[in-house]
This record gives sequence, C-alpha cells and structure tokens, in this order.
Amino acid sequence: MEREQRAKILVVDDEEINVHLLEAYLMHEYDVISAYTGLDALNIIKEKKPDLVLLDVMMPDMNGFTICKKIKSSPDTQFIPIIMVTALSGREDRIQGIIAGADDFLTKPVDRLELKTRVSSLLRIKYLHDSLIEEKRQLKKANEYLYTLMKASPIATLTIDSNQNILTANQSAVQLLGYGINELIGLPINTFTDGKWLEFADKKDYEIIFTKKNCEKINMNVSTSVVEDNESKIMIVTLQDLSELRGLFITPVKEEVYEKIHMDNVSLENGFIYLIPSHEAADGYKLFTNVVKSGTPGLCITRQNPEKIREQYKLTKTPMIWLTKNKISGQQVIDPSELFKIYPTILDFISKANDGVILLDGLEYLTLFNDVRSVVKLIEQTNDAIMASSSRMILQLDPDVFDKKEYHLLKRWMKLLYLEDKI
Repeated sequence: MEREQRAKILVVDDEEINVHLLEAYLMHEYDVISAYTGLDALNIIKEKKPDLVLLDVMMPDMNGFTICKKIKSSPDTQFIPIIMVTALSGREDRIQGIIAGADDFLTKPVDRLELKTRVSSLLRIKYLHDSLIEEKRQLKKANEYLYTLMKASPIATLTIDSNQNILTANQSAVQLLGYGINELIGLPINTFTDGKWLEFADKKDYEIIFTKKNCEKINMNVSTSVVEDNESKIMIVTLQDLSELRGLFITPVKEEVYEKIHMDNVSLENGFIYLIPSHEAADGYKLFTNVVKSGTPGLCITRQNPEKIREQYKLTKTPMIWLTKNKISGQQVIDPSELFKIYPTILDFISKANDGVILLDGLEYLTLFNDVRSVVKLIEQTNDAIMASSSRMILQLDPDVFDKKEYHLLKRWMKLLYLEDKI
C-alpha cells in the first residue's frame, strides 16, 4: 500500500521562534501544523490526527510529560509517535519521558539532520503499523463477510481447528448431520467419519462416508480449504449429500409415431450437438418434435412450462424437465442455481436411450444464476458425452444474449442449424 499524501506533523512549543525553526526544517517534506499550549495541542490532535508530534517539555499550562501521557492514554491517539524536544539532558528527565510514553528524544538546539532522521524513522514505523492495522481490519471484515455467507449458504459448511475439532457449523450442516448446533461445536470431525481424520489441505470434490446422528451412513462430496493467519490455522469444510448432487433419473420413452413435420434437408447425425441460433424458440421445438414422433426417445430440458409444450406439440410421453426455482408437484424440475445436476441427468438419459435426442432450451436463463464460464463448461462436458454416445442434442439459443467471445466459446464444437426456411 502506497502513501497517498504527505505526513502531518504537529509542532508543540510555547516559543514561536522554536516553532518556526522546526517548520522551516520540515515544511518541504511534510505538512506542519503548530500549537503553542498544551490544551491547543490536545484539541488539534483530537481533530486533525497528526502522524507525529514534536513536543516541547517546558510548557506554561501543562508540561510535555503530562501532554504525552494524555496522548498515549487515549485509544484513538496512543499510536501517534511522540518526539520529546527538550533542553534537559538529565537521566531522570529521559526516564520520566519514557514513562510518559515518549518514542524518542531530541535535545535543543535541534540538529537539522538528526531531526529529519528521527522523524523519518518514526514515520516509517508508524506507516508499517498503520498498514498492519488496516490489513487486520480488512481481514476481520472479510472474515465477517465469509461467516455471514457460510451461515446463509445452502451448502453444509463447517470450520475446524488444527486439532480438527468443529468451531462453527451453519444451519445446513445442522440439518444434514441431524445434530443440534450446540452438539456439533467442539466435536472432533472423525466422530462422523468412522474415526478417520480429514487431510488438512486444500482439496476439492472427494468422497467420504459420514454417519449422521441417527446412525444413517451417507456418501458425502467433501471440499476443504485451509485458512491461515499469524495466530491460528483453520479449515473450512463443505459437505454435500452425493445422492442430492446426482442428476434426475430419466426413463426413455418413445412417442406414438405420427406423420412427421416436413423439413427439407434436415438430418441429425448421432454424436453431435446442433445449435439453432434463433430468436424464435419454436424452431427448436418443431425439430425436436419431428424427431421424437419418428420413434426416437427424447428428453426435453426447458425454461417453458412443460404442460404447455405437451399440449402445443402433442408430446404425451416424452420426459420433460422444467428449469425453475419452483417445486412443482408431479413435475421433474432442476433449480437453475443447481447447474451441476444437468450433466448427470443428460448422462443418465443417453446411457439408457438407444439413438436418443435431447432438446435444451433455457441456457440464457441459466446464466442469470451462474457465471457464463460455468455454463460453457457444462456444454463442453455434455458435448464430450454426446460425442461418445448414439444420441444427439439440440441446443436452442438466442445469440444476442451473449457477447461475441462467449457465443464463440459456446458454438465452437457444435453444428449450426438455420431452420427459418426449412420448417
């Protein structure tokens, strides 16, 4: 962190000539303010918070030792460095100054080079001290923010100390493990892992069997992150029930074969994702309907209401998944913030379907709850699975929603379909 402005130095002396002399020595490098009485000095310090004080010992209203004690006894000013400027050179006077809290001494007449050297040295120490205080303040603020996020997180989160005893647990962890919050705090983590300790390191997405309070054993997806400071080391542990992380289970079903919608020169090879860059969502649904009504098992993952799609396109059997934050009775749904569920759902379908087809409509909606790169990663992961399967996928997308770079990342492995003149 760099200094943004010149340091402020307060010169306190009842002799005007002494004040002017010190100002002349320092004014080219520092902002100098002055006070001629002890009371004025205390008021200025309270109001302007100088970075350093040059304090004369012999003052008319109160001596410099008393002023120094008052400055050092206040939490707001105790770390302001004070240089006592005195004509007294006795051992007892210096001891009295040290007891009062003085950081350094200068003897009158003041030598210019010695003054600048001592001022510069104490300001450097104060600057480092202020930087440390600010870093601790920022760290405390960040920790408070992190703790707030952890408390509110839907993901079960624990913090453990270096002995792997639980320090904190959020409500999601309480619900997942079945313990009360007061029961969890202080327990060693191996209480839940059949005596096994966690590796105290940064690790992502590995599996451990945890035992709940009711003795039920569940496979957990575990991620850990170690946080260190000068005083302690803790580890943040996130837990997710693997059964909830899995996607939805899909049973491929074929529609009754009807007369196909006429489409000129449209053929979908297996092992590819076909991108329909269109503002009109109906294009993708018409193509999908045409394929499934030819006897191909299909899966529709959509932002639209599945019941309306069924009614409009006469799709009575095709499994449909609604991308929505609402929980709908009798309807399979994926919350848009649970991006991780989409890939295993697609994988489950293509592992069961022979020569299947998938329609994904709602990628734009997913970007409202996830960063674009996570969505791109989902599509690339899905593309790898589709290429190794006997199925194909139709991706309905409005290209204007994405910027040029994002759109390029999405479409680079896909085949483009322009259907305006073919449906």
